[in-house]
Amino acid sequence: MNKIVFFILQAVLQLAGSTSLRFLKPNVEVLEVSDLSSSEVSLHCGEQYEGEQIHWERNGESISETGNRITVTIDGLRGGNFTCHRANGDLLSYTLLLVHPVKFSKGGVLIKSSDGEFVSCTARNYNGQFHCSWKWHQERTKRAVVYFTALRNSSLINCTLDSDISGLTCIDKEYCPYSEEPRSINLTLFVRNLYRLEEHQRTFFIRDIAKPDKVSITMIEDDVFEWRPPQTWSFPCSFFPLSYEVKVVPNNHDCDFTGNRVEKMETNETHYKVNIKKSYTFCVRAQDPLTNKVWSDWSHHHKKKHRHTSEQ
Repeated sequence: MNKIVFFILQAVLQLAGSTSLRFLKPNVEVLEVSDLSSSEVSLHCGEQYEGEQIHWERNGESISETGNRITVTIDGLRGGNFTCHRANGDLLSYTLLLVHPVKFSKGGVLIKSSDGEFVSCTARNYNGQFHCSWKWHQERTKRAVVYFTALRNSSLINCTLDSDISGLTCIDKEYCPYSEEPRSINLTLFVRNLYRLEEHQRTFFIRDIAKPDKVSITMIEDDVFEWRPPQTWSFPCSFFPLSYEVKVVPNNHDCDFTGNRVEKMETNETHYKVNIKKSYTFCVRAQDPLTNKVWSDWSHHHKKKHRHTSEQ
């Protein structure tokens, strides 16, 4: 994982029409637009270069504008990487200019996950660590994460970007699992494809995203199963209880099967006896009963009758 620290400047400059220029971090500016008409943006190489002969390039190609301060035209989503150079070609500075269509529907860069969110967050327990992930649009090949931050009550939470740039791992070192969360976590993520920028935000409590890992099932005798809380779950169990959903489905069906001949119940126990003569699949998943928010993924055991072996 690569740790990335960003500093966001809050200044916003109003431009002509329904556009504004936002300084996102050093050398990165965002043109926020409500339509795809052309906009003019002023660029500055640097105060220290006043009086020098300066020429500019846009995405590696020379442009006609010269001088320490220039004005460029941005058409639609066509931002660019603008670099300023001395007469001998030495690079002086650069400005990455991104375009953020604020009134357009999201989904041009990321796509929604199965939970209907562009950014999905889960916590394996109550130790203050959580993970947020997203799915890139498969046709967006020039993608990058531009900026991210997680805050609770204005305090910065330490986050690192996953190596595949499809998730963040965060740890709130001030989080106390033995007391009520007074304030929510606010996550902000800026991603881009080429020069189009997309902003996503999530607000949540750890208790609302706590998702236990899969439980481990053991068949202690024919048709009798037991399981234990995941090793990653918070302890003691008396303070961090788990409830379980038990499901018995016909053989060759997965645990999400909802047809006929399905045996299903919720329990606080960690053992169960199946009373079925035919082959079946035994399924268990866990949930924090104090929140009733997120179920773990299913664990299962395939039981084949009239044979000497069973298949896990």
